[in-house]
Amino acid sequence: MNTANPPVYYLHVSVRGHATTVLVNGAPVCRTGLLAYNAIPSVSEWMIAGDNEISVEVHAVEPAPAVPDPDSPQRVHVQLCVGALGEMVAPGSERVLCELRHDPAQVRDPQAPRRLAMTHNLPRWPRWAWQDAPPFPEDEATDAELWTFLESLHADLQDGRIDAVTARERVKFAELAPLYGSTPAEAVALTREQFAELSALATWSVAPLDPEEIVLRRCCGGRVVELIDREGRAALRSGPEMADAAWSLYAFVARVNGLLEIVR
Repeated sequence: MNTANPPVYYLHVSVRGHATTVLVNGAPVCRTGLLAYNAIPSVSEWMIAGDNEISVEVHAVEPAPAVPDPDSPQRVHVQLCVGALGEMVAPGSERVLCELRHDPAQVRDPQAPRRLAMTHNLPRWPRWAWQDAPPFPEDEATDAELWTFLESLHADLQDGRIDAVTARERVKFAELAPLYGSTPAEAVALTREQFAELSALATWSVAPLDPEEIVLRRCCGGRVVELIDREGRAALRSGPEMADAAWSLYAFVARVNGLLEIVR
């Protein structure tokens, strides 16, 4: 790997008729409904040295149509691709490292499996803080600690204390900025600037936290917790007043040196 100019790993996801979660090494990178879905999420920050598992959890399957659509058949297609930062690649010209495909019309049993997976080995890649984080126990005390952390972030956002939020993202900025042609200081400054502009708006608001709706979702072998709601939306996001300037802060939390930190 060229550490000065690292490659960019991304997925090409094309799903129709299946509600799914697409994961890289246990980290959810996108969720799909039954309608046609296409996305190209970057996944460099979830890749690791050694074997990388790209998997799809299938939650629901749309009944097969009486007359299949030849232009958009039911499918689950996921490709792991690699390219250069800022590179524009024409559709069909991607450098595909591996792919998984499920085409119900082409198999004897049209019922989708509940889980699909493939593996790709990277000889070298940075080691991330979340890889060495201890797993979060599944107990009330841990959930209470995570909830307190989330409430603190929510309060800081409500009051426009952006620096207090970015202080909890130091690990994220330190690890991700070099992957995407920036420095941690530049990444912090850009985030601060963006949120400062948003929080200055008269409509600035943060969606309330509802304990019945928030999900503290363990992932990556329990070492990381995703802060979302039951619909898969970021727990930290704009309120309905900000329809024209909506924002979301998807946060993945790990314990680093004994402290809860936003690592992604």
